[in-house]
Amino acid sequence: DRIDSVEAEENTILLQVLREKGYEIYSPCGGNGTCGKCKVWLKGEGSVSSCVYYISKPIEIVLPDRKEARILVEQHTHTRPVPFYPGPTSDLSAYPHGVALDLGTTSLVFYFVNLVTGALVSTRAMLNPQAQYGGDVISRINYTTESEDGLKELQRVIIAAINEQLDHFVTFAGISMNEIVKVTVSGNTTMLHLLTGTDPMSIALAPFTPKFTDSQVITGKDLNLHSHPDGEVRLLPSIAAYVGADIVGGLASIRPNEDRINYLFLDIGTNGELALGTPEGILCCSAAAGPAFEGARISCGMGGVDGAISAYDQNGYTVIGDVSPSGICGSGLIDLIAVMLDNGSLQSDGLLKSDFEVVAKDQTDTGSAITITQQDIREVQLAKSAIAAGIKVLLQEAGLELDDIDTVFLAGGFGNYINPDSAMRIGLISPELKGKIIPMGNTSGTGALLSLKSIPFDTDIEELRAQTRYIELSGHD
Repeated sequence: DRIDSVEAEENTILLQVLREKGYEIYSPCGGNGTCGKCKVWLKGEGSVSSCVYYISKPIEIVLPDRKEARILVEQHTHTRPVPFYPGPTSDLSAYPHGVALDLGTTSLVFYFVNLVTGALVSTRAMLNPQAQYGGDVISRINYTTESEDGLKELQRVIIAAINEQLDHFVTFAGISMNEIVKVTVSGNTTMLHLLTGTDPMSIALAPFTPKFTDSQVITGKDLNLHSHPDGEVRLLPSIAAYVGADIVGGLASIRPNEDRINYLFLDIGTNGELALGTPEGILCCSAAAGPAFEGARISCGMGGVDGAISAYDQNGYTVIGDVSPSGICGSGLIDLIAVMLDNGSLQSDGLLKSDFEVVAKDQTDTGSAITITQQDIREVQLAKSAIAAGIKVLLQEAGLELDDIDTVFLAGGFGNYINPDSAMRIGLISPELKGKIIPMGNTSGTGALLSLKSIPFDTDIEELRAQTRYIELSGHD
């Protein structure tokens, strides 16, 4: 841990002061005082929630070390092959390079490509620094209206993070920034609005109409990127407010298979995005699963970073980073609940007889026990019910039953790391789909990468959009 002295005016909020000083404090509720994740240690006072602590006297603050995140970057063998044709990049540089970016709510993944050979030169990943302003898109949208210059601030921190990675690659590859001539970006609709500094409020208000869903093509200088000022920056297209370019690119990246007639595509995260592919077309919807699977709203929950319990069974647990545990992330939470159902600690209706101690306080990094509470169980029940309802509506609209599904693609980092057996045990995924589940890895990043390397892939994306119909669950019986 590091100890810093912070100067501030009297009666200012500690979280606000820390942000202004450049410290990233995780606050998934957006500073509303509800999640308890923004705690810092004050010398002489102990642990406090920084978002509700008003500074009234000189204080000394102990900030926890920054934790490394486990972020999925790999692609999958089920990825569609595409011709390598990145476009006329040699007009801007004799040694052109490009960057594909998966702009996630929780994390950023970068793929750096030599646009002469098509070789993947490097991959980089980092946590999204916007998480300090809210763990989900609604919290961040609210921040743009509730805080003066909130939209500019969210755009500033994301551009700074991207430029940090661009600078690192330029140094690593021994090139100049003018040789980064093409950038493609995939992400949910809100993240793309925040990247471009576009007001996202219409996404949060009925009838949930984004300012744009079509592909956007701008230049590096438009975003003040550390790339060629006239180089292309292409944002992949979205479908709706809550079915973004991450899903469109992911769906388009799946390798065609004549034996696959009907398939489900599930991106189970804070905002569950679901799609059902059939010979007649693609149906998609968004299920408000909430941030439980990302560690927010769970008493001892945390993201997939060092210290998080990521797997759990009757014999023990696995911790990311092989360190003492600090909390539990989504994949570990699902495993744990499955075990609790098996050993009788948790009833089938979700009733918890008493708080369940996962790790005793003398074995944790924080000195506090890691426990699961009744409210934690309720949060998971709400999340899994939202996903189940979304799948049910898609099947009803298509006139299909679960038995008709040939394949289930699990997208994203969370989908890649969860144990399918545990997911079926707790009812997140129907047991009828056993043996049909394929973890696909980072499909959003795959979509951005294929778009970077292949202009024909952009045509594939537009053809897929044309055969996709969005279903708004809030208006469905």
